[in-house]
Amino acid sequence: MIFAIIVFLLQMLVILPLGDAQATDADLAASYRFLVSDRDSADGVLYTATAGKLRGRLLPLSFSDSPEYWGRYVCELPGNSCSVTDVYDPQTYTLTPQKSHSGDLQTERVNSHNGTNIYDAATWQIAVMLGHAINRFSLPDNEDPYALVSNQNYLLKEGYNGNSSTVSAGQNRAMTSGKVFVYNQRAITEPQQAYAFRMLPRNWLSVDPFAGTRYADRIKTAALPQKNPEYQPGRVTWTDWKPITGENGWAFLVGPLQAAYIHYILDQKSAFVPLQDPAVQNALDILPTFAAMQSPSGALYYAPAGTVANQGEQLVDPYGVSVENNFSLYAGLTLLHSTLWATITHEPNVRPEDAVAIQEALQLVDAMINGGMIGKDRTTSGLLAFFRDLAWRDGEFVQGGRADDPTSTVKWVPSLQPKAVDVNTWGIAALGPQQIDAWFGFGAAYQNWQQVKKWGGYGVGRTLWGVGFSNQDGNGIDADGNFRQGILSTEWTAGAINMLRTMISYYEKIPKESNHYRESRRFLATLGHDMQSMVAAIDTMRLDTYATSSFPGRPQEFAQLFTARKTRPYLYASKRYLIPFGWYANPMPSTCATAWVIMVHAGYNPFAYGGK
Repeated sequence: MIFAIIVFLLQMLVILPLGDAQATDADLAASYRFLVSDRDSADGVLYTATAGKLRGRLLPLSFSDSPEYWGRYVCELPGNSCSVTDVYDPQTYTLTPQKSHSGDLQTERVNSHNGTNIYDAATWQIAVMLGHAINRFSLPDNEDPYALVSNQNYLLKEGYNGNSSTVSAGQNRAMTSGKVFVYNQRAITEPQQAYAFRMLPRNWLSVDPFAGTRYADRIKTAALPQKNPEYQPGRVTWTDWKPITGENGWAFLVGPLQAAYIHYILDQKSAFVPLQDPAVQNALDILPTFAAMQSPSGALYYAPAGTVANQGEQLVDPYGVSVENNFSLYAGLTLLHSTLWATITHEPNVRPEDAVAIQEALQLVDAMINGGMIGKDRTTSGLLAFFRDLAWRDGEFVQGGRADDPTSTVKWVPSLQPKAVDVNTWGIAALGPQQIDAWFGFGAAYQNWQQVKKWGGYGVGRTLWGVGFSNQDGNGIDADGNFRQGILSTEWTAGAINMLRTMISYYEKIPKESNHYRESRRFLATLGHDMQSMVAAIDTMRLDTYATSSFPGRPQEFAQLFTARKTRPYLYASKRYLIPFGWYANPMPSTCATAWVIMVHAGYNPFAYGGK
């Protein structure tokens, strides 16, 4: 009895790193307003589309940046210069910076200011629906929440960008052209079947956030066309054309299908999502392309051949695999399977040809997950076999590797460095800790988290605050048992909280009669303590609380970089940092960070059908 009481008290323990930093209902409502408000006029992250059938629709961006953040902070960091010359090329009609570090900085801020990562938009879809259905938060002008999140589905369906000056299907889709964007030796030429690019701009000619500000004089131009006023200083052409499997899994499966579930089933109390909903139709259109990207070993490849890598100009390895991407696809496929099964079971008057299409899709999804035929003369061992037999090593999931290269005698070559936090937190949340323990022995899921904390945990003293991105961030536990403070990621910390909840739910159900009962109670004490300390700490990453924090690497005079706000978004990371996986983290208001916090507060697992 005494042991049980101690366990209960430890589970309930809340460590407040900064006193009263935890979010109130009013704080959470202000964070939600960030996701559903206009960026220019209401401190939100939305913009209004003007192109074609998208005209008048509100769409999300990934960040709410500021000229001051870039000009006053990033440009003044040691080794940085933001003086750049943009040169027009009459052969390609592009206006791009000369190759230099300052040119890279311009590309980064233009992408951050104008771009929407389709993964970010997917998390936004889920969070907007949860805020309405669970918290009953209101939207500006009584906007219908499902109509709002469906705008992203229409954007992907139409195939052009929100403020595009020319409307043509396929602008934001990676259709095969020669040796560029080849899907595992297959050409995809129909726009609705091709991957979307991971980052979608508002327009091909994108505005530098320095334009029209006191930093505008840092931008020079050369050889501008005399007869085309669209080309002018402060504008550059978009350069991020990367179709990535994981982002597409979120954009076409996880985000839209979860949002549809919340709307139709959770909120409207229906038993199914209508087959003709764009979320379902978009998923069915791209499903064969996901299957085309699956290897015989079960893993889906990272990107089509001919895709440029995150850093530099080299091309991605066509046989390269991101294990985290595969967990995104696994979650999306299970969501699609459950969605289609509910539809075929409950929707009346489904046309015979549609019923056949649903059954074929269910069979294909089943083969992709469990193994089987995935196309003419093509078989796969399936995702589950890949996760169990190849992706797990020494108690953790590896971040990636190379699969089924025909020039290699080995079917799988894992990439052991750098390690990734999210491949483990997402992997366990997607598969379920019970599956991990069934495969690798009781307690394997719990021990995985203990290992990840040792190299990926962020905290103060012995108090865990959250996680970073990798084992190369300066995080982890030192020889004295204290946490290091490299970098804290809001999004990835939320993902860790989500995983811990799945583990707590699982280990709580171990019966007293089990030989593992006492062991599971010990697990619960640690997991409950870790979860509560991270829930408390994550609110230090909210814009208003971070401004008065003492995070290592916090920009000086941070409060002057982002002006007073009507909303309370969460920042992407605790400092500016080049992540080993190829992009910069910045302490800027972030759509995906804020969306993940909304999911955490709702107790909603985005990797599971119905969030459980």
